[in-house]
Amino acid sequence: MAITRSFQFVWPQVQLYNGELTLDYGDTTPGAWMGALWTGAVTPLPSQATPTYGVAPWDSGEVSGSAPGYDTGGVPLDVISFGELAGTPGKSAWLVDPILLTEATLSAEGLLVYRSSDDLAVALFAFGGLYDSSDGDFEIEPDPVEGLLRRSHLGPTF
Repeated sequence: MAITRSFQFVWPQVQLYNGELTLDYGDTTPGAWMGALWTGAVTPLPSQATPTYGVAPWDSGEVSGSAPGYDTGGVPLDVISFGELAGTPGKSAWLVDPILLTEATLSAEGLLVYRSSDDLAVALFAFGGLYDSSDGDFEIEPDPVEGLLRRSHLGPTF
């Protein structure tokens, strides 16, 4: 299987909106959110109940390779902020600093984002194919304005 599209897992979002779960996307505490690199060996399930890093299907298919600073479990995400996009009413964004792994020999198709306190996965970001480096830089650079995660809060016009 391949990672063909980015998505937010449905279960955490439903739990959030039902008041049964707290997700603090604005938590800037180092290591509060993690990003783990994944290969196409995983079969992503957007509707998975309680998606959790380390639990099927997220218990196999994580990148194996080498890069200083990357271990099993991924890298801490440096969260800048979460809020409404300036100049774009009705749309919010999760701004995260770029991830740079130097001297990397890795191949990945996506980034699984999860909360480190309980390993709850909230999103999978597809790279649009295999992204690799051989003893070079492996960089994931979220859009500095639109962020790593964007959401429109506007509905259809009737």
